[in-house]
Amino acid sequence: MIKLIAFYLIILNLAFFGALDRIQKAIEKKEYEKALELIAKSYEKEPTNPGVDYYHSIILFDSTYAKYHLDSARILAENSLLKFENASPDIIEEINEDGITLEKLRNLHEQVRDRSFKNTLDSLSIASAISFQKRFPNSIYESNLKYKVDSMEFRIARLARTQEALLAYIKDHPASQFNLKADSILDDMRYSVLENTGDLEAFMSFHAKYPTTRHKNKVERFILKASTASHTEEDYENFIRLASNTYLKKKAADVLYYQSNKGNTSLHPLKDSLNLISPFHKTELYPVIQNGLFGFYDRDGEKTISHKYLSTLDLYKCGLTKDDWVFVKTSNTGQLLTKRGNVIVSSAGDYRSVSEDTGLLLQDGKWYLYHKSGFKILEDHIDEAAVIDDRWIKVKKDNKWGLVSFMGLFVAEIIYDDIYKLESFWVFEKNNRLAVYTDELILDEIEDRGISLEFKFDDIELVDENALIGFRDEKECLLDSTLKFLIPWGNYEIYPESSGWYLRSPDGFRLYNETEEDLIDKNFPYLESNEGWLALKTEKDWMLVPKHDGLSPTFSHDSVRLLSKHVAIIFDGENGRLQFSSGKEISIEDRQIRTFQNRPQYVSLIDGSNTTIYDKLGNEIISGKFDNSIFLNDSLIRVQVKGKQGLIHAKGDWILNPVFDTIDEKDGLVLTLIDGKIGCYDPQINELIKTEYEARIERIGKFYLAKKDGKFGVINHVKEVVIPFDYDEIKQWNDTSYLTRNSNEFLIINQQEEAVYEPIESVNTVISSDTHSIYRFVKNGKYGLLSSRYGELLEPEFTDIFNIGSKENPLIFADQHLDKAGFHVVSYVSEKGELILSKAYTKDEFDKILCDD
Repeated sequence: MIKLIAFYLIILNLAFFGALDRIQKAIEKKEYEKALELIAKSYEKEPTNPGVDYYHSIILFDSTYAKYHLDSARILAENSLLKFENASPDIIEEINEDGITLEKLRNLHEQVRDRSFKNTLDSLSIASAISFQKRFPNSIYESNLKYKVDSMEFRIARLARTQEALLAYIKDHPASQFNLKADSILDDMRYSVLENTGDLEAFMSFHAKYPTTRHKNKVERFILKASTASHTEEDYENFIRLASNTYLKKKAADVLYYQSNKGNTSLHPLKDSLNLISPFHKTELYPVIQNGLFGFYDRDGEKTISHKYLSTLDLYKCGLTKDDWVFVKTSNTGQLLTKRGNVIVSSAGDYRSVSEDTGLLLQDGKWYLYHKSGFKILEDHIDEAAVIDDRWIKVKKDNKWGLVSFMGLFVAEIIYDDIYKLESFWVFEKNNRLAVYTDELILDEIEDRGISLEFKFDDIELVDENALIGFRDEKECLLDSTLKFLIPWGNYEIYPESSGWYLRSPDGFRLYNETEEDLIDKNFPYLESNEGWLALKTEKDWMLVPKHDGLSPTFSHDSVRLLSKHVAIIFDGENGRLQFSSGKEISIEDRQIRTFQNRPQYVSLIDGSNTTIYDKLGNEIISGKFDNSIFLNDSLIRVQVKGKQGLIHAKGDWILNPVFDTIDEKDGLVLTLIDGKIGCYDPQINELIKTEYEARIERIGKFYLAKKDGKFGVINHVKEVVIPFDYDEIKQWNDTSYLTRNSNEFLIINQQEEAVYEPIESVNTVISSDTHSIYRFVKNGKYGLLSSRYGELLEPEFTDIFNIGSKENPLIFADQHLDKAGFHVVSYVSEKGELILSKAYTKDEFDKILCDD
């Protein structure tokens, strides 16, 4: 029985595999309907056989077949592979004998996959690509298709033109190859928004939030301009610490170096090189010609710029230059050099220094503004420039003015008729109207991208450094240092006072205090005010309001008059009195009141011929029968008695009896005159020199210069003759010697009247300082040089001598014209007569080196 069952099974299997053979033959003949009938029967008999799905997939994979269906072919191909994996060894062996192998099953699946991929590419969309990925996961086309999907989704996000779409793309595609590009576009979009609407705070925030932005240089460039508008050292220091761009850090550090008076090098990126040149900035240079070409030397006679240039500025020939830039010309063009001779700008037509750290350079016929560290402050050309208050640069173009920072930020556009500074106020003029700003307000508005000026003044008047009066039509106002109204616009005249203000209008006078409120809410017919008092007239009477501590207001006076901040006059009926700031009162009675214009702290009462002078506290200092009295200084009072003048000390003591025709004071000496003869009183030593001389007596050292019998001499305070009256002129030479003149001959003598130096023809001062003087003198038609401290500096053998240095630090230019040889020998000499440098010039060279002034 068992054998019989086995036999039948073999017969059935043979029948089934014969079916597969018939299916294959039908497919080869493309008898697909017959093949499908056989496939249907085969599914019934052996649904797990991979061969049936394989042949079924082949039929549906044929694109010429009317019922062609690629996705069904895929499913069948996948089923055949799955059934193959689970098939028994007998089935696998049998289908292999029929030519169906695992390799064929895989090849069919790959063919279906490849055609599906081609179809997906032919009608590529995100949906079709995703569908393929789901149908063929982990295929060989996965990376290619993922790239194409990412590309399409990136394109959609990009076309959306919003940051949100790109951010969503990056979030959804963390490993996409397009993330870098998306981030780059995002960076551009963020910067575009920032550039169009951002202020300094926004740029600073952007810089901190996006440290890897490819716009970092532009962001830092904006921050450098905007954050340094106030031009303080702190501005530049903060930027240097913030920035990463080396060029911008150096630019800021260079400006900081100048701003700090060439001392701050700590944050400079090229600190070592800057420290090497820093001491050189103080070097003063002068031009020297050699072989027809200009070079430059320092005070020590050391050459700092080689002789390579045809010409230079006349300014350098007339005095030592401290400028950091030296302008020279070659045969073709002008150049700007450092003091070491390094070329800063190789092509220029002319140069004008504006300030210690800025200059104007002529290029292609137009002037450009440069910082002296070497960069151009403005790209556009201008006509003029001036640094105001070491804060901003005033620039002019086409007859209009603007303000620019040292980094080229326009603080005020070039549209104004004028811009200037009055104490703490910036004044802008346009169309005959004025606008006023302060540093703080300008800086606040710069952060909001530009100042908005209101031209509301016809004129302004400075009260002090913190307040001004504005005028418009018939109205006035008072503004404080922040431009807030202390007194609003009104039809009145404003009179500022240290303790308040008062207003004058057709209705009378009105008071204001510092809080902008009415002190007394009414108008007064008349008002007087000064630092010490306030006098107010009401409809009925007067009141006096002291501004001094310890005094109370007084009321119901018939009249009040202010003499000074120390004293006022009060009248009650016929009785008048002086009210002093000390609280003291003095009755006027029938006496006249007199003040002293040059000494307002004093007042005098005159009763007939009797005069009494009081100090600011009301204390009597002198009293007497004087025709007249006047203060010569704080301590000396000249009085006149019966037509003669005398001198009284402010403490009340007589100094000179009233016997003089004239008494006057000058340079600390009091002149006395009797019958045309002049004498002198010296308050320093309380000594009187009798009146017997012909000219005003002057101090000469510790003695006195006097004139007698038409000649000058020197005397001491007891009239002993120090230098006889034998000279037409006497001047102090030094502590022990004098320069004297008789006719056309000068002689230097000591107090023993011994000649210190041989006679000379004339003397002119070259340098005069507190310590000594240097004189150019002439002898035998030649110039020499004498010092009151060092004696003869140069023998009289020069054609001309003058100072090209400063008063404090002279450098002498001495010319020897060797007429027969046709040469000029120029010696550069120190104030001690030390030869620094000597150069021989032809006549043409000398004319070029000589200052035109």
